[in-house]
Amino acid sequence: MKQYLSYFAFAALSFFASCNKSDVDAIDSNRYGILEEGNYIIYDVREENYSAGKNAPDVSSWQEKDQVVSLSKENENSTVALIARYKRNDDTDYWTKIKEFRIVRSPDKLLTTIDNESFLSLVFPLNKGMSWNGNQYNNRDAEDYHYEDIDLPLTIAEKNFSNSLTVVERQDSSIINKYTGIKKYALDVGLVYDDQVSYEYCQTPECLNSDVRKIESGYHRVRSLKQFGSN
Repeated sequence: MKQYLSYFAFAALSFFASCNKSDVDAIDSNRYGILEEGNYIIYDVREENYSAGKNAPDVSSWQEKDQVVSLSKENENSTVALIARYKRNDDTDYWTKIKEFRIVRSPDKLLTTIDNESFLSLVFPLNKGMSWNGNQYNNRDAEDYHYEDIDLPLTIAEKNFSNSLTVVERQDSSIINKYTGIKKYALDVGLVYDDQVSYEYCQTPECLNSDVRKIESGYHRVRSLKQFGSN
């Protein structure tokens, strides 16, 4: 039976340790968010938007950069990182700041407050059998988050990471809709991949009797690591 935890967190630029076994291992807290000012991750973002009456989605792409602006202490055990998010069209464009958000790192959790909502994405120590309500500290419906892969190699943007972690945030699918959310984190880097799907399928008798689901509305957005470093 999955174990539910009452913690809250969301990791967008977090650091974390790996597990060597399926059971809980000791966590080196120094690898879980001792963020430094100037650290950044740049993402390639691609989004497909579906709307009724169109045979194909509208596709757009851009880049985002999340950068640590400042660090402070919330209390003896918690560190607060202020993160600035920037956006541009491509490599030749200038960065434009679009928002700021906070990540609070504690020994047992990461809390990110973004757009006035708090989400729980990681809880510590890592355990593949662990499950928790990622929306426990916001007003959304409960979502069953869980760890899928722990301490596995990962390659993104021709960069090889020896250790990575996969969090399944949502995995709902039916004949009328599909909602999925998957995030991947690389050891000592942070969030390197974010895949979000929200589809509503056609529900006419013809569509419901078809083996192929026709997307009536919704989106598919992928944020994937392009580069990372420190200024």
